[in-house]
Amino acid sequence: MNEEENLDQSFRDSIGTIKKDGKRNWIFPKRPSGWYYNARTWVSVFLLAFLFGMPFIELNGQPFLLFNVFERKFIIFGLFFGPYDFHIFLLSFIALIIFVILFTAIYGRVFCGWVCPQTIFMELVFRKIEYLIDGDFREQRKLKSAPWDGKKIFKRGLKYSIFLLISY
Repeated sequence: MNEEENLDQSFRDSIGTIKKDGKRNWIFPKRPSGWYYNARTWVSVFLLAFLFGMPFIELNGQPFLLFNVFERKFIIFGLFFGPYDFHIFLLSFIALIIFVILFTAIYGRVFCGWVCPQTIFMELVFRKIEYLIDGDFREQRKLKSAPWDGKKIFKRGLKYSIFLLISY
Protein backbone atom coordinates (compact mmCIF):
# COMPACT_ATOMS: atom_id res chain seq x y z
CA MET A 1 0.00 0.00 0.00
CA ASN A 2 1.53 3.30 -0.98
CA GLU A 3 1.34 6.58 0.93
CA GLU A 4 -1.56 7.98 -1.14
CA GLU A 5 -3.79 4.98 -0.36
CA ASN A 6 -2.75 5.23 3.29
CA LEU A 7 -3.95 8.86 3.47
CA ASP A 8 -7.35 7.91 2.09
CA GLN A 9 -7.83 5.46 4.98
CA SER A 10 -6.71 7.79 7.77
CA PHE A 11 -10.31 8.42 8.86
CA ARG A 12 -10.33 4.90 10.29
CA ASP A 13 -7.72 5.86 12.90
CA SER A 14 -10.10 7.93 15.03
CA ILE A 15 -13.69 8.14 16.20
CA GLY A 16 -15.59 11.09 14.76
CA THR A 17 -17.38 11.93 18.02
CA ILE A 18 -14.23 12.11 20.18
CA LYS A 19 -11.60 14.86 19.91
CA LYS A 20 -7.87 14.15 20.16
CA ASP A 21 -7.84 15.34 23.78
CA GLY A 22 -10.54 12.77 24.68
CA LYS A 23 -13.44 15.21 25.02
CA ARG A 24 -16.73 14.74 23.23
CA ASN A 25 -17.05 16.25 19.76
CA TRP A 26 -20.64 17.46 19.54
CA ILE A 27 -22.32 16.85 16.21
CA PHE A 28 -25.31 18.95 15.20
CA PRO A 29 -27.30 17.38 12.35
CA LYS A 30 -28.71 19.45 9.52
CA ARG A 31 -32.49 19.44 9.25
CA PRO A 32 -33.40 16.86 6.58
CA SER A 33 -35.75 17.59 3.72
CA GLY A 34 -36.93 16.00 0.51
CA TRP A 35 -39.35 13.46 -0.83
CA TYR A 36 -37.95 10.45 1.06
CA TYR A 37 -37.94 12.32 4.36
CA ASN A 38 -41.56 13.38 3.86
CA ALA A 39 -42.55 9.80 3.01
CA ARG A 40 -40.66 8.52 6.05
CA THR A 41 -42.46 11.09 8.21
CA TRP A 42 -45.85 9.81 7.04
CA VAL A 43 -44.85 6.19 7.68
CA SER A 44 -43.66 7.18 11.16
CA VAL A 45 -46.87 9.08 11.93
CA PHE A 46 -48.85 5.97 10.97
CA LEU A 47 -46.64 3.70 13.11
CA LEU A 48 -46.80 6.04 16.13
CA ALA A 49 -50.59 6.30 15.83
CA PHE A 50 -50.77 2.51 15.59
CA LEU A 51 -48.46 2.09 18.60
CA PHE A 52 -50.40 4.46 20.84
CA GLY A 53 -53.78 3.36 19.48
CA MET A 54 -53.32 -0.41 19.90
CA PRO A 55 -54.67 -0.59 23.47
CA PHE A 56 -57.83 1.18 22.32
CA ILE A 57 -58.44 -0.99 19.22
CA GLU A 58 -60.66 -3.96 20.10
CA LEU A 59 -60.61 -7.38 18.47
CA ASN A 60 -62.89 -10.19 19.73
CA GLY A 61 -63.94 -7.97 22.64
CA GLN A 62 -60.32 -7.65 23.81
CA PRO A 63 -57.74 -4.89 23.29
CA PHE A 64 -55.54 -5.50 20.23
CA LEU A 65 -52.39 -5.38 22.36
CA LEU A 66 -52.09 -5.18 26.14
CA PHE A 67 -49.22 -6.10 28.46
CA ASN A 68 -50.45 -5.93 32.06
CA VAL A 69 -47.57 -7.39 34.07
CA PHE A 70 -49.09 -6.72 37.50
CA GLU A 71 -52.27 -8.71 36.78
CA ARG A 72 -50.38 -11.21 34.59
CA LYS A 73 -52.72 -10.47 31.70
CA PHE A 74 -51.23 -10.40 28.20
CA ILE A 75 -53.39 -9.81 25.14
CA ILE A 76 -51.73 -10.07 21.74
CA PHE A 77 -53.78 -9.60 18.55
CA GLY A 78 -56.96 -9.95 20.62
CA LEU A 79 -55.95 -13.33 22.11
CA PHE A 80 -55.60 -13.67 25.89
CA PHE A 81 -52.42 -15.25 27.27
CA GLY A 82 -52.25 -16.03 30.97
CA PRO A 83 -49.36 -17.31 33.10
CA TYR A 84 -50.17 -20.89 32.09
CA ASP A 85 -49.62 -19.97 28.41
CA PHE A 86 -46.08 -18.80 29.04
CA HIS A 87 -44.49 -21.46 26.83
CA ILE A 88 -46.64 -20.37 23.84
CA PHE A 89 -45.81 -16.73 24.51
CA LEU A 90 -42.10 -17.54 24.86
CA LEU A 91 -41.95 -19.55 21.61
CA SER A 92 -43.84 -16.81 19.75
CA PHE A 93 -41.53 -14.16 21.16
CA ILE A 94 -38.43 -16.15 20.15
CA ALA A 95 -39.87 -16.56 16.64
CA LEU A 96 -40.50 -12.81 16.47
CA ILE A 97 -36.94 -12.03 17.57
CA ILE A 98 -35.53 -14.44 14.95
CA PHE A 99 -37.75 -12.83 12.29
CA VAL A 100 -36.52 -9.35 13.24
CA ILE A 101 -32.88 -10.51 13.13
CA LEU A 102 -33.30 -12.17 9.73
CA PHE A 103 -35.27 -9.25 8.30
CA THR A 104 -32.64 -6.83 9.58
CA ALA A 105 -29.84 -8.94 8.07
CA ILE A 106 -31.53 -8.84 4.66
CA TYR A 107 -33.25 -5.44 4.70
CA GLY A 108 -31.33 -3.71 7.49
CA ARG A 109 -31.19 -0.24 5.96
CA VAL A 110 -34.91 -0.24 5.23
CA PHE A 111 -35.78 -1.49 8.72
CA CYS A 112 -33.41 0.82 10.58
CA GLY A 113 -34.24 3.88 8.51
CA TRP A 114 -38.00 3.53 8.22
CA VAL A 115 -39.61 1.37 10.92
CA CYS A 116 -37.12 0.90 13.76
CA PRO A 117 -38.76 2.29 16.93
CA GLN A 118 -35.51 3.93 18.05
CA THR A 119 -35.18 5.77 14.73
CA ILE A 120 -38.82 6.81 14.76
CA PHE A 121 -38.65 8.26 18.25
CA MET A 122 -35.20 9.83 17.83
CA GLU A 123 -35.53 11.35 14.37
CA LEU A 124 -39.23 12.08 14.17
CA VAL A 125 -40.18 12.93 17.74
CA PHE A 126 -37.21 14.12 19.78
CA ARG A 127 -35.21 15.66 16.93
CA LYS A 128 -38.27 17.61 15.68
CA ILE A 129 -38.73 19.06 19.16
CA GLU A 130 -35.04 19.94 19.22
CA TYR A 131 -35.31 21.74 15.87
CA LEU A 132 -38.44 23.55 17.07
CA ILE A 133 -36.82 24.84 20.27
CA ASP A 134 -33.10 25.13 19.41
CA GLY A 135 -33.32 25.73 15.66
CA ASP A 136 -31.25 24.25 12.84
CA PHE A 137 -27.65 23.07 13.23
CA ARG A 138 -26.23 26.59 13.01
CA GLU A 139 -28.43 27.88 15.83
CA GLN A 140 -27.72 24.75 17.90
CA ARG A 141 -23.97 25.31 17.51
CA LYS A 142 -24.35 28.97 18.58
CA LEU A 143 -26.49 27.98 21.57
CA LYS A 144 -23.93 25.38 22.67
CA SER A 145 -21.09 27.91 22.65
CA ALA A 146 -23.19 30.71 24.19
CA PRO A 147 -22.81 31.53 27.90
CA TRP A 148 -25.41 30.31 30.35
CA ASP A 149 -27.87 33.18 30.33
CA GLY A 150 -31.65 33.25 30.78
CA LYS A 151 -32.39 32.39 27.14
CA LYS A 152 -30.13 29.34 27.09
CA ILE A 153 -31.40 28.08 30.46
CA PHE A 154 -35.00 28.52 29.31
CA LYS A 155 -34.43 26.69 26.01
CA ARG A 156 -32.52 23.80 27.60
CA GLY A 157 -35.00 23.52 30.46
CA LEU A 158 -37.99 23.53 28.11
CA LYS A 159 -36.43 21.00 25.74
CA TYR A 160 -35.40 18.54 28.44
CA SER A 161 -38.70 18.94 30.29
CA ILE A 162 -40.58 17.98 27.12
CA PHE A 163 -38.18 15.06 26.57
CA LEU A 164 -38.77 13.88 30.14
CA LEU A 165 -42.54 14.21 29.78
CA ILE A 166 -42.56 12.18 26.55
CA SER A 167 -40.25 9.54 28.04
CA TYR A 168 -42.40 9.24 31.12
